[in-house]
Amino acid sequence: MPPQSLPNDGTPRYLQLSSVLAREIREGKHPVDSLLPPEPQLCCRFGVSRHTLREAVRRLCEQGLVSRRQGIGTRVVATSEPQHYVAALGSLQDLMQYTQRTRLKKLHHDWVQADSALARQLRCAHGERWLHIEACRYPIDSELPLVHMHIYVRPESEPMLGDLDDGSAWVFGLVERYGGERITEANQVVGAVAMPAPSAHLLGVKARTPGLLVRRYYLGRDQRLLSVSLNYYPAERFELATQWCLRAGAQTP
Repeated sequence: MPPQSLPNDGTPRYLQLSSVLAREIREGKHPVDSLLPPEPQLCCRFGVSRHTLREAVRRLCEQGLVSRRQGIGTRVVATSEPQHYVAALGSLQDLMQYTQRTRLKKLHHDWVQADSALARQLRCAHGERWLHIEACRYPIDSELPLVHMHIYVRPESEPMLGDLDDGSAWVFGLVERYGGERITEANQVVGAVAMPAPSAHLLGVKARTPGLLVRRYYLGRDQRLLSVSLNYYPAERFELATQWCLRAGAQTP
């Protein structure tokens, strides 16, 4: 059988080959957990050198589609390049814009009364009543969820539920609208977490794998707590970037 020709468009051949192999992986020709054909077979099929093939496979490794093991071969580990999201947050406005660059899918809602454990998480009084909304947030152009969320809002914000069916809804703008009070401050606490099984299932990762728990507290006048969100991110899918600047006239220690 003659070699399969690659496009002659000036693109480096290793990039052309990695593109073909990535497409075949997406289409299921090489399923997850299967091995790619041996090097001699692929070199013969595409009429390329081993160096070109290895560069193409290296690119697939960088994309998170395959992994290479000496003496075993090249194993397919994913059908699409993992999504990675960086949120650069330096102000309350940045945080609001971040929520608008993604889309929300509401999964469930119920009413909860804060027991001791939940009161500690929410930083609220024991016995307070909250509307709990479970949701996932997605990048605009992806079906891979970025985060599993538990959102808690005060009872007066209940009418916002009807607006959440619109994936572009801005939750905390709705808290302001229906709660009748402006959010003036947001506090954020970030910590490492072993991914809980329910979150892992929704996010498509293994339970107990490394993740981030990002807790956000939204405050109104007189530091009144208006809403809290508990956000579970897979470690490889999200980064939080912050920036500190030295104010004019300030002195370093």
